[in-house]
Amino acid sequence: MDEHRSSRRGLIAAILLGVAVAILYPFSGPAGWLVAPVLAQQPQQPPQPQQGQQTLPEYNLGPGDSVEITVLGEADLTRTVTVRPDGKIAMPLIGDIIAVGLTPSQLAERIATALKTYLRSPQVSVSVREFRREGVVYLVGQFSRPGPVEIQKGWTLMDVMGAGGGFGPRAAPRKASIVRRGTGQTIPVDLDKLVTAGDRSVNMAIEPGDIIMLPALENRVLVMGAVRAPGAFDMEEGSRVLDAIARAGGNTERAQLGNIGVIRNAPTGKPTVTQVDIGKILRGNSAQNIVLQNTDVVFVPDGRVLWTDILSYLSGFGLIRALFGGFGF
Repeated sequence: MDEHRSSRRGLIAAILLGVAVAILYPFSGPAGWLVAPVLAQQPQQPPQPQQGQQTLPEYNLGPGDSVEITVLGEADLTRTVTVRPDGKIAMPLIGDIIAVGLTPSQLAERIATALKTYLRSPQVSVSVREFRREGVVYLVGQFSRPGPVEIQKGWTLMDVMGAGGGFGPRAAPRKASIVRRGTGQTIPVDLDKLVTAGDRSVNMAIEPGDIIMLPALENRVLVMGAVRAPGAFDMEEGSRVLDAIARAGGNTERAQLGNIGVIRNAPTGKPTVTQVDIGKILRGNSAQNIVLQNTDVVFVPDGRVLWTDILSYLSGFGLIRALFGGFGF
């Protein structure tokens, strides 16, 4: 009997000791098995990103962003590339692919789809390695795509021109300018030299906040008289008399090509007439084929003409003022 009571006392002591150990040392010691099942039933917290990691599920890629492309099991296709100013990246096998405006996951999906022609079930991941956008410049005027343009470090005027889509149809590239927002300085720029002649001296560095101005062409010429389609025409800079007559559909059969007049408003406010002989131009006298200016009037007579009478006639011609905003006749 005493032995039985002693055994019960020993069992109770052991249980009490186990409970005490479980409270003081919940994950170690002989009573660990008592609390482990309870902890296993608690909901686990999702893993937190380590400090310094950045998740950008909604970030849209832009020119200058550096992205790391990983193709599982294909070391030759895994690389880091930069989104070019035209919004594309280059990849082996598939060539150029649009990246601008896509999220990294969307770009990964697009690359994987393109690689299916060459690989079986390609697994692609894309992550942003470096954000290289420096700021914004503004294209104002006769660009194909005017508006703000995000630039990256080291961009030049040519890079921005590519982002702006080039010139519009009425642009005057020789009269472009750059306004430095910080200093207010205006820098004249001949974009025609840059784009047409590839003059590197014009390809200046661009700064965030620059405003690139591209004005509209102001070289409107009126062609009248013995031409097939008389009217006002917006001519390119450097256009000449023959260019204007060609824009007007060419001369009629009755045109007096040896006595064409170019009427120009002089600085004094009075119009002057310069007579042009097309025959001399065709025989090699290029001086006769004069360069036209804004608000010039090219008059092709169909018979004998007194230029004083023509000037008097044009002075009361309301269309001149309407076309040129007060030409001065």
